[in-house]
Amino acid sequence: MTINDIQAFIMVYELRHISNAAVELHMSQSELSKRMRAVENELNIQLIDTYNKRRLQITPAGETFYHHAQTMIADYESMMHDLAPNRPNQTSKLTIGSIPVSGQYNIAQKIASFSSLQPEVELKLIEDEGDHVRQRLLDGEFQAAIIRDTQTSSLQPTEFQKQPLLADELKVILPANHPLVQQKLIRLHDLAHAQMVSLPAGSGVYELSMSLFARQNLTLHIFFESTHIETLLGMLPNSDNVTLLFKQSVTPFMTDDVVMCSLAIPVMSQLQFVYPQRDGNQLMTDLIDYLTVNATVTN
Repeated sequence: MTINDIQAFIMVYELRHISNAAVELHMSQSELSKRMRAVENELNIQLIDTYNKRRLQITPAGETFYHHAQTMIADYESMMHDLAPNRPNQTSKLTIGSIPVSGQYNIAQKIASFSSLQPEVELKLIEDEGDHVRQRLLDGEFQAAIIRDTQTSSLQPTEFQKQPLLADELKVILPANHPLVQQKLIRLHDLAHAQMVSLPAGSGVYELSMSLFARQNLTLHIFFESTHIETLLGMLPNSDNVTLLFKQSVTPFMTDDVVMCSLAIPVMSQLQFVYPQRDGNQLMTDLIDYLTVNATVTN
């Protein structure tokens, strides 16, 4: 099996759906099914059960393989990151795309500071919606991108390096007078019938939320979407509305009218620096190291 086969299984595992995983991986359903059968044949064990056509099941062996698969992908990416400084640096212009969180995570300030140390390189940071950033990276318009791991999962590890910058925790944001505020921890089942407002598809939050609910056989009821966190928070006071957002990205917009609560099982997501594998060089690794200085996992 190849590294890309392992990544494909991870996508199937997380989405619990062959067709949806195939769409994310930009391949046909038949091709993905063939890959999964080949992996199972090589291992001589069943990893997924497709008896239920609407929602496949992961076997105990599949659960074990998933955890090893994550380790293998992480080791591969670590190796490619360590090899990058050995490639010659011929970059004179570096345009980086980012989802709209560079201010909250202090990324824009750090890139500006790094740029002053690299006067021979023209550095530019452009914010855009997640799906647009990923597509502009694929089109070569961006030489690198800063997006969430939920937005990079479809990028093949043999083609793109995905280097973690920091992690943030998904939080439940409620009106201050919502009944669930009285609970110390909130389960996904507590939100099964909640009226949700959400960032749209491509935000990274949307994809993670949908995946979490799907794994619990729950349906996420979203009645309003907006690309602006302030707009979502404005929909909460004096209502039954609820939203899911990352702690550090929403903190600057919190008011006394809303409350931030934790999920019973904490959910973390990485913000990643992504670039084409063959373009990895000393400049890229230096920038990643600079961005990760003093970066901490939020609690």
